[in-house]
Amino acid sequence: MVVTAEQIQQHQYLSQLLLISSIPTYLITRYIITAPFGRHVSTSSPWWYGPKINARISWFLFECPNLMWSWYWCWYRREESVLFLEASGDMVHSLWQVRSGDIVVSSNALLVSMFTMHYVNRAILYPVQMSRSSQSVPLVVIISAVIFTSLNGYVQCFYLGHIEKLPPLTISNSDLSFQTLLGIVIFIIGMGINIHSDGVLRNLRLQNDDSDTAKQRRYYIPQGTFFTRISCPNFMGEILEWLGFAIASHFSLPSVAFVLYTASNLIPRGVAHHNWYKRKFENYPVDRKWAIIPFVV
Repeated sequence: MVVTAEQIQQHQYLSQLLLISSIPTYLITRYIITAPFGRHVSTSSPWWYGPKINARISWFLFECPNLMWSWYWCWYRREESVLFLEASGDMVHSLWQVRSGDIVVSSNALLVSMFTMHYVNRAILYPVQMSRSSQSVPLVVIISAVIFTSLNGYVQCFYLGHIEKLPPLTISNSDLSFQTLLGIVIFIIGMGINIHSDGVLRNLRLQNDDSDTAKQRRYYIPQGTFFTRISCPNFMGEILEWLGFAIASHFSLPSVAFVLYTASNLIPRGVAHHNWYKRKFENYPVDRKWAIIPFVV
């Protein structure tokens, strides 16, 4: 596939759209309405929210467009992909090479792998491990999420797979791409925080699973580790992931748009969770002053 100037221009417009959409997303979800899923689902939802869909199915539908775009642009249409260090088409040998004793790795392939790894967790592993008593999700939320992930998956994967060939990462003490490595480290730290915190929340729900109906559903105060000072370390971890991704991408427009949109969506939700905890639990820890980012919000 040869990328045309029209395709690159279209990609630029869509990346800008993703970036700009973070502003109304933040304002609406922070000051007008809390996204109606999870603990914020109301029993008397407006008709236009649509029917409620099983939580596990909903989460798969939320996230799978990212995996579909990753497969399509980066692996299925790989003949002229910039993922490879050389246009050999040999996936085994062209993603990394040994040159003059140094191991040279495709930065594009690393970033695509990071992106794919996150969404394998979110689209497959996370839903499978969800509590059976998790709240069903209104159709309007599913549609909104699929629109975002379809747009975001396209701009990230098309950019990394077919537009910009980033400088390769050379594993050598004398020639390290500090910015790329820093971004990868931040991404891994963020993903660890995100997965660990999701596990803490999931284990709380497992204490109350199976026999509960929606009317009997109970919630608990998460404790320990990253929950000591903030209410939503899982959201903080995800923002860190995509900040690291943007750093490793050398602050490309798609990656910057992604991290800003992620923050615009998760910060208001983190604040809503924090306020919900304080309203619901009289014994909510007074030291847990922050919703999602220590000393900020």
